[in-house]
Amino acid sequence: MDLVVEKFHAEPVMTFMAERPLLARCALVGVFGILVHHLVFIKNEWHMQGPRIIKTVVAAYAVLALLEARKTLSVAAFGHAGLIVGSFTFSLLFSIAAYRLFAHRTRHFPGPRLAGLTKLWHMYQCRNGQNHLVLERMRREYGDFVRTGPNEITVFHPNGLALLDGPGSKTSKSVWYDFLLPNVGVTTIRDRGWHDQRRRLWIKGFSNSAMQKYQEHIEAHVKDMDAIIAGAKGSPVPISTYIYWFAFDIMGLFAFSRSFDMLHSERWHYSIRNLRKAMTLLGPFSSVPWAAQIGFWLLKGYWVVHDWHTMISWCANQMQLRVDEPDSHDVAQGIIADSRKRGTLKEDQEQLVGDAIVAIVAGSDTVAPTLVFAIYQLALNPDKAETLYQEVKGVSIKDTATLKKLPYLNAVIMETLRLHPAVPTGGNRDTPPEGMMIDGTFIPGNTTIVAPRYVLGRLESCFVRPNEWIPERFDTQPELVKDTRSFLPFAQGRYTCLGKDVAMIEMWTVITVLITKYRFDFPAGQREKYIQSVEGKMRDQFTATPGDLALVFTKRENVA
Repeated sequence: MDLVVEKFHAEPVMTFMAERPLLARCALVGVFGILVHHLVFIKNEWHMQGPRIIKTVVAAYAVLALLEARKTLSVAAFGHAGLIVGSFTFSLLFSIAAYRLFAHRTRHFPGPRLAGLTKLWHMYQCRNGQNHLVLERMRREYGDFVRTGPNEITVFHPNGLALLDGPGSKTSKSVWYDFLLPNVGVTTIRDRGWHDQRRRLWIKGFSNSAMQKYQEHIEAHVKDMDAIIAGAKGSPVPISTYIYWFAFDIMGLFAFSRSFDMLHSERWHYSIRNLRKAMTLLGPFSSVPWAAQIGFWLLKGYWVVHDWHTMISWCANQMQLRVDEPDSHDVAQGIIADSRKRGTLKEDQEQLVGDAIVAIVAGSDTVAPTLVFAIYQLALNPDKAETLYQEVKGVSIKDTATLKKLPYLNAVIMETLRLHPAVPTGGNRDTPPEGMMIDGTFIPGNTTIVAPRYVLGRLESCFVRPNEWIPERFDTQPELVKDTRSFLPFAQGRYTCLGKDVAMIEMWTVITVLITKYRFDFPAGQREKYIQSVEGKMRDQFTATPGDLALVFTKRENVA
């Protein structure tokens, strides 16, 4: 790109252009636009270069306008420069459009015509943050393999997830994972070797002693949440808010050995409020990373982009505070110790900040929605709540070995993850250069593949009555599961969820305490309201964000 800038700024080239008739110059730059597409932009990745490209075009216009002004001494010079730059831009975009529609290697796949032309169409469809529903509609209209972008195929086949990350998979993480750049967290690293090295450092944060400390934190915070619920004395409780406070408080301790204290203060921490507002960007922009980069550049101090940068700055500050503190039992311990050992704390700042963001978002913004949906479904299905109560009553939340073996408790969690996955549509991968086969369908090389868990978990070919919440399918009625390949809630292989054990302890503990101590139901006459809120207003912002949920909690007779 710097070479392109230099060409635009080169005086001999501009002088030559200024001496040609206007029509000839427009034709010449038009040809140049086509050449730039086929010799430059058609190769490599350009999703991070949007701001630089815009600056280059603006600089070219400015130089041409000045040269024209020297020759004509008229305001028409600016119009001439605009025509020349416009001719280049039009030819470039026309060439890109023609190639994508008529010559691209994915052109034979079915899908919306505009989706094959530009991802901006997909971004518009996701403007309300419900990409999971957009993709479900595409599956019903176009089938198992759908072209959802110029170089993107969404796979609705049961084996899609397993082939992306399973044993022997040669796929790689797509450009989506550059969203945090220049910060890089363990889950956003695209290079396999580097990812594996960083993952080994994270694993140190899951030692037996660390897990014991996490469990103590979880138990203490569940007691805080229980106290708030008990204090409501039968009034509607905004349980979704309390669950999010719980999850983020735990992740603050998990990442930095510092709670956000939201359950204690009973109010949102400003940084988490900013984070949640910033995450709304991922609703429409997840599908178009290059547009997000332009937005980050143009709107840095405005709108939710400001919240995004504020969130990143806060994570950077928290990580710096953690660097300055003695060692504690948290995930930061291993990664900080490694940087300190190598004497690269300053150089590793972007990795440390990236890991901080990943820990907070991946840890809390996945557990929280799963818990909200689980409690919501138990409120919708009191008979199943009673079955669960009969299983967990009398079991101590400290006895995780027993909780781990309780079939119905774990079936409740698994069924919730199937019907309401914490990451509904994310996890894009790129095919290897030689391409890959999925159920007899060849996906060309270097093509982005999407395998949306929200849709795969509801396939009629995999699950009986797929849109119903039936925990028994993972317990006493396995015949309700026809194909297990489409259900991988914690991923697999090298990308298996690092925090799975912590997440399960959180969910076991919260669900067990609430179901043991309370019966809960929707406020009188508001059942449909909260169905529309929790499910109807759910947003796909990389992680699932259910709508608000309030329930009435009534203490069981045998609870003091």
